[in-house]
Amino acid sequence: MRVARTLSRSIASEVLAYAGIGFLGFIAILVIQNVAQRLEDLVAVGITFRDTRAVVACLIGMVAPYAVPVGFLFGILAAVGRLSSDSEVVALRACGLGLGTLFAPVVAIALVLSLATGVLMTRVEPAARRQLRVVLADVASRGAILEPGRFRSIGARILYVQSRDRENRLERILVADRSNPKRPFLIFAESGRFSFDAAALRMRLELEHGEIHLESADPATHRRISFESFDYSIDAAALFERARSARPSEMEQARLAELMALGEAGGSPEWTPAQVQAHYHRRLAIPFAPFVFAALGVPLGLRRSQSARSWGVLVCVGLVAGYYMLLSFGQYLGESGRMPALLALWLPNLCFALASLPLLRRAQHGIA
Repeated sequence: MRVARTLSRSIASEVLAYAGIGFLGFIAILVIQNVAQRLEDLVAVGITFRDTRAVVACLIGMVAPYAVPVGFLFGILAAVGRLSSDSEVVALRACGLGLGTLFAPVVAIALVLSLATGVLMTRVEPAARRQLRVVLADVASRGAILEPGRFRSIGARILYVQSRDRENRLERILVADRSNPKRPFLIFAESGRFSFDAAALRMRLELEHGEIHLESADPATHRRISFESFDYSIDAAALFERARSARPSEMEQARLAELMALGEAGGSPEWTPAQVQAHYHRRLAIPFAPFVFAALGVPLGLRRSQSARSWGVLVCVGLVAGYYMLLSFGQYLGESGRMPALLALWLPNLCFALASLPLLRRAQHGIA
């Protein structure tokens, strides 16, 4: 029927328009929040514009799978709420069109967005998390490892610097090197400069005006060597290899499935089987959020209001907060083994689906 198809396209276009606004708004909020949390550390090591772009790109990839369902929910509430407040729903009833007229285009969009969210969750988000660690490790290699005023342990070495500027000039440096237990020594330097060889994964300290104290059990054989300049390097390969080791949230879905198949026998000492299963099922559960949001959003959007957009924002915030709180709780239950991961991570979808049934029934009677 041409009228029904035209009406469906009109509803779909309006939902998508509002959904795009909601998606961009949610992305902006989450990215700004995450950048603000890391800004102080990044500025301290002289973050460049290229670094900022790389961090923002990674954060967008990480939050996009969560922003798609949120934007869709806002689009449903705003579009359906607008139709209801302008009495267009009443006109649909007068023409003999029921809830299915509103629901069909919304479900069609939910299907597309569910597939898109699935790709984002299983491919884009893990890759973005891995890339973010690479970017942050690159930024850290410029000197963030040496945090002023704190003792930092790197293998068998302990480093301390009193201050460091954006050019990685260091003041008041202490190095305690026990990499060779038979020949431990201390280095004190008035100033120096930090650099990092990314190819060789070596940290280099160009020290100035200091002393080397060769420790000995016999005080009589204690030796002190003064220097004007001294180059000291540290092999940081092990440190950065640990930084590059993938966490379950960064692993590809196939890798998680492989670890699940291995079970306890193939478990990593760092990640328990329950943690692996929780991340695996999380990536499968979130792509179904557009369907449960559609089931809730349409009947809630039918509530008549002269401020449909404001109502949509408030309801969207409440539903999203509830959904992701349940998701976090399910993640905790799944990772801790208190509940099977399959059930724990699908808990938000199950709860929201059950909550939508009476609302859909009421909406069906109200619009039929």
